[in-house]
Amino acid sequence: MNKITMKEKISYGFGDLACNTLFTVISSYLMFFYTDIAGIGLAAVGTIMLVSRVVDAVTDPLMGNIVDRTNTKWGKARPYVLWMAVPFAISGVLMFTVPDLSSQGKFIYALITYVLFCVVYTALNIPYTTMLSNLTDDSGARLSFNMFKMIGSSAGAFIASGVTLSLVEKLGGTNRKAGFAGAIAVYGVVGVVLLIICFKNTKERIVPIQEKITLRESLSAAAKNKPWVLLCAMSFVSFTGLIIKNQGTMYYAKYYLENEKAAASLLAIPNLLAIPLAFVVPAVAMKIGKRNCVLWGNVIFIGSLVGTFLAGKSFPLLMFWAVLGAVGLRTANAVPYVMMADAIDYSEWKTGIRPQGLLTSFSGFMVKLGMAAAGVIGAAVMSAGGYVENAVQSASSVNAIRANFIWIPMALSVVCVILSLLYDLDKKYPKIIEELHQRKAESGR
Repeated sequence: MNKITMKEKISYGFGDLACNTLFTVISSYLMFFYTDIAGIGLAAVGTIMLVSRVVDAVTDPLMGNIVDRTNTKWGKARPYVLWMAVPFAISGVLMFTVPDLSSQGKFIYALITYVLFCVVYTALNIPYTTMLSNLTDDSGARLSFNMFKMIGSSAGAFIASGVTLSLVEKLGGTNRKAGFAGAIAVYGVVGVVLLIICFKNTKERIVPIQEKITLRESLSAAAKNKPWVLLCAMSFVSFTGLIIKNQGTMYYAKYYLENEKAAASLLAIPNLLAIPLAFVVPAVAMKIGKRNCVLWGNVIFIGSLVGTFLAGKSFPLLMFWAVLGAVGLRTANAVPYVMMADAIDYSEWKTGIRPQGLLTSFSGFMVKLGMAAAGVIGAAVMSAGGYVENAVQSASSVNAIRANFIWIPMALSVVCVILSLLYDLDKKYPKIIEELHQRKAESGR
């Protein structure tokens, strides 16, 4: 087995730097862009999010199965990081170039381009995430790879949150629509370069005991995988809460704090903190367990949301609680990808089948389903509150905006705590990996 170098770990992290920069722009600004800049109604935005998830319900498991059936000299998952780099950048730009059409025309254009981006993102991100289970089966090395993945993810989120609005203003001036398109084009070009580096400098080392797997076998193995089922549920719930909060930040800053520019700080500073935190989490996970990172991270996040409510409009206090919330949330979200790789090993140990692409794809689908649910829930809550774009909001509308920023994410984090208490793979994993090594040695792999 080839030696794992620092260059490879950094290069793997570049993949999530590219992916999460655009992901964060979409989760934080796309809903605001659609409603307040492109002039698309809340109901139409909710429909767009919902339809795209129906498409994901087909394309995500399909892509996972494609990865499982792929065999190239570069590996099973890695080739797609190269092949999807340019389409990823182009589809991202198209989303933020809504032309001046009728209301129906804008809706159709936004629907087509958003669905296109989701399909391309699926074809890129599912293989990229699957790579983690194929790079190594050493738990410590996986945590190290994941650390650089999270550093890349956090750096991308910080850049998107902290730089985007300034970049939009610099590139577009008073034309915010053109500014957004220009900013996404910059992110896209940089992202292509990062994804090529990620492909070039990484290597898949894990070869499944059973090379060819049918879709029926994969689904059967998935149904018997309790840790995987719990992780999928946690992914859906946690990302629904995260996206509702992120996409609500612009509205919270503009209409509750009455300072739109405060959104950049609320989004960016916690993400900046997450970069050094990524170096700490692997050691914490090794000491207290990955499950406990999820559990206590969510508890801290819940406490920060209570503090946010009590802080009112005091910006210094809001920033304090935002930083504490970032510590909790990043601790909770830093390890599920490693836990998913462990669940893939568990599948191979329990059933003899390693459907890494399919298992990862469903986890990815849960994330995107969470994005859709966040769009639908967030829009529904604001609509029920009587939100009117670019206007002075009523008390009920402001309360709806605060609910999206505080109370709904809090409730979903409570659910994550409950789900994490049911997860017990950490204790079993050392024995599982030992038995897998013995089986592979006996099979000559």
